[in-house]
Amino acid sequence: MVDFDLTSADVIHMLECETADRRPVVDRLRRQAPVRVLAQALRVAERPLTRQLLCDLLGFRAARSALPELLEALEDDNRAVRGSAGDAITKALGYGRMQPPPGRLIRRILPALLTYWEREPTPHVRSVLATALGVAGDTSVQPLLRAALGDPHEQVRLAAEWSLGRLGEASSCPRPS
Repeated sequence: MVDFDLTSADVIHMLECETADRRPVVDRLRRQAPVRVLAQALRVAERPLTRQLLCDLLGFRAARSALPELLEALEDDNRAVRGSAGDAITKALGYGRMQPPPGRLIRRILPALLTYWEREPTPHVRSVLATALGVAGDTSVQPLLRAALGDPHEQVRLAAEWSLGRLGEASSCPRPS
């Protein structure tokens, strides 16, 4: 049941309270916090762990309405936040579904994903972005993904290979780890 009385300040406070185990809090927010409140909290949260958890929560919800905030989180100074944002974007685009997201959505976010791909130095985040590019379903990214097959980091290569398979270029590809 969604708790419409929760505010972004409430969410941040709940995530930042000292506790030995945040899982019950995260689980409660996953079930009860409105997506718009989670997205608003992501915009204003100051602590990296809080921003990372908020990205994870938005990912659990596969929240397409939070894509602007998640794309902005790809600019975060903290690589764990960027990785969680990329993962949440992948889920919002429909990871696990065979049909690609609507074309208008892809036209809106693909340029940003490509920009972040070019800038991102962290192999883990690059692998998450490679997966997002495959899930987006736009075959124009195939040359970029083919080039990523030569990346020095295995996780980037595996994600690129999986994404190329998703885009129909390979017959069978492993799922990225």
